[in-house]
Amino acid sequence: MGALILILPVLAFDVWLFATTGKRQFLLWTKARAWRPLAGAFGIGVALAVWLSFFIQYKWDSQTRALGFPIPDAFSTLENGKWTAFIPPALPLRLSATAANFLSGLAAPLIPFKVAEFLRTVKAEL
Repeated sequence: MGALILILPVLAFDVWLFATTGKRQFLLWTKARAWRPLAGAFGIGVALAVWLSFFIQYKWDSQTRALGFPIPDAFSTLENGKWTAFIPPALPLRLSATAANFLSGLAAPLIPFKVAEFLRTVKAEL
């Protein structure tokens, strides 16, 4: 259950990004009938979501690799020169970590729009 300390904030951030910037950008693109940028952002988001959830592996340290980003949902350890897989036993936690990774990939194309929104707000206050 300690994994929820990592999973819940990531899920909250993704939902917040979709509810604020995602909704605003979607409405702007549909109002302007800009279907190509909308489809492009969605396609990039789906590709990133699949990659982050199922394919990305990175070294945790010299003896450990992790699968999934930003929340690792499976680990491999180096034992006697061979990598052995370790999958945590709690299925609900693995599924929620994979869901959080997938939503993070879908939300990733919205981050530049959020940064631009932040810079516009700061510039307006100066």
